[in-house]
Amino acid sequence: MKIPKETTFVIIIGLFLLSYLLEAVVDPLKINLATPYAYLSPLHFMKYPFTTAVIIIRAISLYSAVLFLLSFIPRAYFTKVGILLLISALSQLYSLQEVVSGTTMVPLEWALSLSVAGAALLLPAITNVMKGAVSAAKAKINQEDLSEDEETNQE
Repeated sequence: MKIPKETTFVIIIGLFLLSYLLEAVVDPLKINLATPYAYLSPLHFMKYPFTTAVIIIRAISLYSAVLFLLSFIPRAYFTKVGILLLISALSQLYSLQEVVSGTTMVPLEWALSLSVAGAALLLPAITNVMKGAVSAAKAKINQEDLSEDEETNQE
């Protein structure tokens, strides 16, 4: 089932709004973490379940927003891989800097969401590598078939 792009856009905006609404109900996190992934321990899930839901919803919306924007680029699989890897790496580095340094440029919840979304972006990068390889192989096969057809036509 293919969802129209307009509906996808509305869903993404709705998820962002839902995360803001839920975040307004909860006090900001004030915990010290060694890395953004330290929050993923079961101890924090049990202690802060509502905040975890906010982080996951926001991570899904960030992940979906990147994929939505990339959906406007037809084919160009390896370009998409480069963009996805760049965004993933930068989001990991930024969230690591925010969590380790304890700066308040963005709230901790945002930093954790960026980290989770950035890690999740590795999956579409892998699938785009596979799509690009298959597409390149098909183009190579078609090119060889065309050159064989030209040779038989010339004879």
